[in-house]
Amino acid sequence: MSAYIHIPFCLKRCFYCVFPVHVIGQTEINQNYYQNILEKQYVEYLIKDIKNHYKGETLKTLYFGGGTPSLLSIESLQLILKCFRISQSTEITIEADPKTFNENKLKQLKSMGFNRLSVGIQSLQDDTLKKLNRSHLRKDIDNALQIIEKVYGSFDNCSFDFLYNLPQEVEQRSLDDLKYFIETFEPGHISAYSLSIEEESYFYKKLNYREGLHPLPSNDVQTCNYTKVHQILNQYDHYEISNFAKSEKHISQHNKNYWLGNSNFYGFGMGATSLQDLIRITRPQTLKKYYNFVDSGQGSLIEDESCEFEKQRILLMSRLRTKWGIDKNLLSEQLIEAMKKFQEYFIFNNDNIKLKIPEGYLVCDEIVGYLQNIK
Repeated sequence: MSAYIHIPFCLKRCFYCVFPVHVIGQTEINQNYYQNILEKQYVEYLIKDIKNHYKGETLKTLYFGGGTPSLLSIESLQLILKCFRISQSTEITIEADPKTFNENKLKQLKSMGFNRLSVGIQSLQDDTLKKLNRSHLRKDIDNALQIIEKVYGSFDNCSFDFLYNLPQEVEQRSLDDLKYFIETFEPGHISAYSLSIEEESYFYKKLNYREGLHPLPSNDVQTCNYTKVHQILNQYDHYEISNFAKSEKHISQHNKNYWLGNSNFYGFGMGATSLQDLIRITRPQTLKKYYNFVDSGQGSLIEDESCEFEKQRILLMSRLRTKWGIDKNLLSEQLIEAMKKFQEYFIFNNDNIKLKIPEGYLVCDEIVGYLQNIK
């Protein structure tokens, strides 16, 4: 069993972000209000949410995402951890942005059992970080890397997020940064995302950015860059569309559980999603509505995925994104036959179907969009 904990707080909202977050600001007044009132109130409701729904299973993975979970105090993190049954082998991950932890805090996280870090770097260029409205700069990244190496001894159990296909980028510096980073630090895991312009983002609503149009790279350039990222990370296992692991043991076990598509998992906190016996429950995406949900049990989005059509649709959306693909016995004959329309992108084995890497990954969304309406 896996559990996801959503911590919605951020110092500022990135211009590409559409996640359920709550911006706390960076002034002294903002910080005092967050530390003395906002965080304590949220953790109180979060723990109540956990106690209302967690059944006491030993967790295989526990993931603190956000938002910026590393903003939470050690005391709050300890209170949350005490709610769960974990073992020596439980993968416990926390997302941590540069500038939100120091050496002492990281030492405490390690002693509490956090054995995997996911660090949101995104870019090594100050001008790009400012354009993305990130809360850190290159000097903060360098400082964070020094602290991580000192506390954990290496970057083996760390994942680092990078963005590419960025607006007004000069000679694709993001690809050069990625190459430099893996050669210099040899991280265990990389998540490399092509910048996506969502309709609710600041980039879309305020700056009028659109996919494939200036100042963003054209669609052809974006496709070419995806292939280049695959080549840069050719020593890594490209096990999911945007994720690369140094070896099998470096794969995110938490995310793998999601991508398998039919495993139960808990989701606690504002906007988090749980899957229990093919019933998907998504919690409200604002603090006020989330607190009301915890108190009353009302206001969540409930989706029934128990019918065969829905089960197939979910499996397609998740498993085709990965190197593992999908077993034929989970699909209808009509669906298998329809997949042959895209046979140049598939590998058809006796009992399994998966996409070719990377060319199949490139058209995964198009293929799934076509297939998910076939019963």
